[in-house]
Amino acid sequence: MADQSLRELVPDHVADEQIVDYDYFNDHRFGVDLQAGQHRLHAEAPDIFYTPRNGGFWVVTRYELMEKVLRDTEHFSNRELDIPKSNSPYVMIPLNLDPPDHLPFRMALMRHFDPKTIRAMEPKLRGWANRLIDAVVDRGECEFAEQVGAAFPVSVFMELMGLPLDRFEEFRDIVLEYFGRTTVERRIELQERMMAVMWAEFEKRRTEPRDDLMSKLVAEQVRGRPLTDDELRSIGFLLFIAGLDTVANTLSFTFRQLAIHPELQERLAADPELAPEFVEEALRRCSIVQQTRLVKKDFELAGAQFRAGEMVVCPLALGGMDERRNPDPEAIDIDRKERSHLAFSTGPHICIGNFLARMEMKIMVQEWLRRIPRFRIKPGTEPQWRAGGVAALSDLYLQWDRG
Repeated sequence: MADQSLRELVPDHVADEQIVDYDYFNDHRFGVDLQAGQHRLHAEAPDIFYTPRNGGFWVVTRYELMEKVLRDTEHFSNRELDIPKSNSPYVMIPLNLDPPDHLPFRMALMRHFDPKTIRAMEPKLRGWANRLIDAVVDRGECEFAEQVGAAFPVSVFMELMGLPLDRFEEFRDIVLEYFGRTTVERRIELQERMMAVMWAEFEKRRTEPRDDLMSKLVAEQVRGRPLTDDELRSIGFLLFIAGLDTVANTLSFTFRQLAIHPELQERLAADPELAPEFVEEALRRCSIVQQTRLVKKDFELAGAQFRAGEMVVCPLALGGMDERRNPDPEAIDIDRKERSHLAFSTGPHICIGNFLARMEMKIMVQEWLRRIPRFRIKPGTEPQWRAGGVAALSDLYLQWDRG
């Protein structure tokens, strides 16, 4: 029987056994290992449950059910992504658009993030990785999360877009606050700021085009016409968020796992060609996004009675940690014969940047271990994390023997 204080906060159509006290931002199950903490829900909660916290929402905990929700655009919409709901007037194109409206915009972006384009970037990515390693290798230690984990993909993204690198810290501060536990009103203010930043750069490209992605987007077309000003602002908003936060956070969680598994460091340093397998295992084990959907119309799934207007959350880490799909899910095993994860979501909204993210992760693992083949978490430190829509480690102090 649900606790009476919780029952009073939950809609009547939710059964008592479906009520679980879960905090989207700082749940008591979370511990030093955030994803392992989330994994406790598999043992403690139904496959789908409802929590009255953070405005109230459903949580889907199993891989198979997440796939159904994320692929079902008839009953679930991408229009609202915030928990609690923000009802923001601003959208991120194509992420906030439902099929079929999103497809022309998605195709326009995919032209610039396809595998062939990303493969051509590899020499430049390796150069960036080594410049950042150069800055720390002789010290014997570093704070990885920002100095390397964020600096690498964010610098690559800013150069790709043509954004001024001297605004790195300013832009990072914006996204860190945006994904933190802030008010709905402040989140909308930050959305406006991100769009203003990107729009100022787009306007420059109209008169002074360069060899960068922003110039290409200004010249891009959908349905045989140029993108409108509002569409460019919206696409810029999405790219700002995606480029300045997600890969950075995944790298930090990945390197925390590497730091506590010296046997993995040894294998990967000895055989760099194993890096892609490790990256897929790290994506499974260290997924960071809690994907949200808005219920479009009443729908029943696995005994859960979804009602139009309610929010549904799919913590993607729980897909990869689902023992029904991945036995012994908390273990890092690059020799898994079969592996399932939802780190980049699934269905029509699968992450456009997934090829670039995989390439960045592979290169950083290979180049770091080539130059720093043995490292550990600095004694006396413990990484601090942020949960919410996109999880992050705020710091990760690593240490290694010099020379």
